[in-house]
Amino acid sequence: MGPATKSKVAYLPDRTYLTMNQTIREILDYFRTFMRTFQGTCGRNVKSLGIDPTVKMRTLSKVQGKVQLILVMSRNASLYILDEPIAGVDPAARDYILSTIINNYEPDSTILISTHLISDVENILDEVVFIKNGHIVLKNDVEDIRFNQGKSVDVLFREVFKC
Repeated sequence: MGPATKSKVAYLPDRTYLTMNQTIREILDYFRTFMRTFQGTCGRNVKSLGIDPTVKMRTLSKVQGKVQLILVMSRNASLYILDEPIAGVDPAARDYILSTIINNYEPDSTILISTHLISDVENILDEVVFIKNGHIVLKNDVEDIRFNQGKSVDVLFREVFKC
């Protein structure tokens, strides 16, 4: 991504890109310096996790993904792309992650979530796109799916991707 794209897009990859030898404070300072769209909510969100900002990222194995999510969601972006943000985490962590997403995005923005855990995110979705073998097989409004097909998105997902 170039600078113009980075100023509008906040991206959460499925693997961390953070330097594990830096402290949380150093990471926050880096984001404040180089991300012009970085907001002040990040420090508050890091505090809510009870993290000491002087510890190195590598010592926080249980919350590294949460810190990365906080950094992404603390951006004033037009588009948030979140690649598998709840994969491999326990239900309590999923609740925290979804709450962080819902409470920290810019209201006029778009959030794109890539996930296979439909039942965990269905209640926050407006639209869905199902991609199978590189092709869009369904693009629809969530309420239309429920009303017109009489199914949840999760049930429809299981039908479309049945093995």
